[in-house]
Amino acid sequence: MTRQSLTVPATSTAPALALRPWRDSDVSAVVAAHRDEAIRRWLMRPLTDEDAARAWVTELDARWADGTMLSWAVEEQGRVVGHVAVKAAEPPVTLATGVGYWTVADARGRGIASRCVEAATQWLFGGQEIMAADEVELLHTVGNEGSCRVARKCGYVLDSVLPPMPPTFPSEGHRHLRRR
Repeated sequence: MTRQSLTVPATSTAPALALRPWRDSDVSAVVAAHRDEAIRRWLMRPLTDEDAARAWVTELDARWADGTMLSWAVEEQGRVVGHVAVKAAEPPVTLATGVGYWTVADARGRGIASRCVEAATQWLFGGQEIMAADEVELLHTVGNEGSCRVARKCGYVLDSVLPPMPPTFPSEGHRHLRRR
């Protein structure tokens, strides 16, 4: 499957963002991002060294190829500031197409996550044929208030509180939904 890029237009207060496939040259940026305590706290799979980050980039390529997850590096003025992905439903873990993301510590609080989630959601609903969706879910651990804010800002409604499913999901989660 051909990997494609997306563009998030500039706003009056923020530059444009480029959502592009991850590259091997991004490995050091991934490791640096995952040194952040908040990312390690909320992500299921923190990446602690270049070998782990390189394996993650390789896995993202494979998942893009098989159509189970499309993942982009978020670039702002040539610098990687985050990650956004859309994932095919994987019952019973996920019931709908999903969207996920993270941003580097110094990029938080500037609307990058919400702009990227909105762009990915519009892309999913926009008639493309790679991973069309009528419903998209945003899952996060209970207590991750930043993710709740992003979900609400992007029109995702809290649908349910999910029970823990150890070992992958050791804590309760929020399931936010948005329909076409």
